[in-house]
Amino acid sequence: MNFNPQECAASRLDLIPFSGIRKVFDAVSALEAQGKDVVHWQIGRPDFDTPVHIKEAAKTSLDRGDVHYAPSTGIPILRKGIAERTEIDTGVSVDPDTQVIVMAGANEGILVSMLALINPGDEVIIADPNWHHYKSCVSIAGGVPIEVETKEEHGFNLRSDDIKNKINSNTKMICLTSPGNPTGCVIPEDELQKIASLAIENDLIVISDEIYSRIYFGEESVAPSIFSQSGMSERTVIINGFSKFFSMDGWRLGWTIASPEISRHLLKIRQYTTVCVNTFIQHGAAAAIAEDQTPMEEMKEAFSLRRNIIVDGLKSIKGVSLALPTGAFYAFPNVKAFGPSSADVADYLLNEHAIATIDGGVFGKAGEGYLRIAYSCSSEECEKGVERLKTALEKI
Repeated sequence: MNFNPQECAASRLDLIPFSGIRKVFDAVSALEAQGKDVVHWQIGRPDFDTPVHIKEAAKTSLDRGDVHYAPSTGIPILRKGIAERTEIDTGVSVDPDTQVIVMAGANEGILVSMLALINPGDEVIIADPNWHHYKSCVSIAGGVPIEVETKEEHGFNLRSDDIKNKINSNTKMICLTSPGNPTGCVIPEDELQKIASLAIENDLIVISDEIYSRIYFGEESVAPSIFSQSGMSERTVIINGFSKFFSMDGWRLGWTIASPEISRHLLKIRQYTTVCVNTFIQHGAAAAIAEDQTPMEEMKEAFSLRRNIIVDGLKSIKGVSLALPTGAFYAFPNVKAFGPSSADVADYLLNEHAIATIDGGVFGKAGEGYLRIAYSCSSEECEKGVERLKTALEKI
């Protein structure tokens, strides 16, 4: 009998799509090969170089010979820095020896958390729209993603009343991403209090993705965290990492914060995934989180300026509406007036005007009719893009 490689895949792969974002990257590369000047609003990562003192710390570590296995939880100096930073940001004391695990990127933290905590059939509440990895990681673990529609008029925030309507005896977990991708939304403190009460009342675990927490444009220096709410540190897993605020996406470094008991569950799975993270880059990350924060704060100021350019520009285009983004580096404008679908609008903008955006439908059904704009490019490119976008949509 002939082997059929098309039929050998595990059935769980039927629940997991290839990335819709990567398709845009391929199309952009083809346009640039033709000499087109593309506005890069598709890239969900900072355009800045990693600050010099971080790279120097990694180089020093490499020259010192830190080239062997690290502990599966991460090197002690990095865990200590992460614990101290978490206490600064949330007001909750964290033990670096029992509550911190350094991961190979935040996404490993998500997958490990799902594999460690979700049983087949467990339901996991996720905002719609949201970064698609959450839904797929739940499916990989055998869980059932339950998407809860969020709305533009509510700032695309996951609200306690909507969560409450989805909770049943199979519900195991709530996933929060705040500030969020693709919308730039930040769940306010009063809503986090209500969600915390629901989690405690129904004995639920909460995954709190806080990778954009320090790219926040509110009055405080960091976005509010559900980890800070009374009774939540014992049932919350924080997902965070170095990719965004520290501009270290290619370093592939993230972390989890959880209670000692939950962290032991995560560690058991983690020891069968990547085992540990590259040792000398952990020393670079230790410098990133514990030493001079000025370069990162300057990057945040640049994002704030770009945000103002994008928001003001979108508001000036007739037919476009926008829920004000208050965190991360994304805007999620409503373009329903300009085409039968947001995919059509995104294709038109890319192919006819060399403006690369992401169709909001990639992030869930509630994202249909919207575009994700990542202002992770220079202020000059943001200004150029806004003018080009205005011209393109006026032609429609």
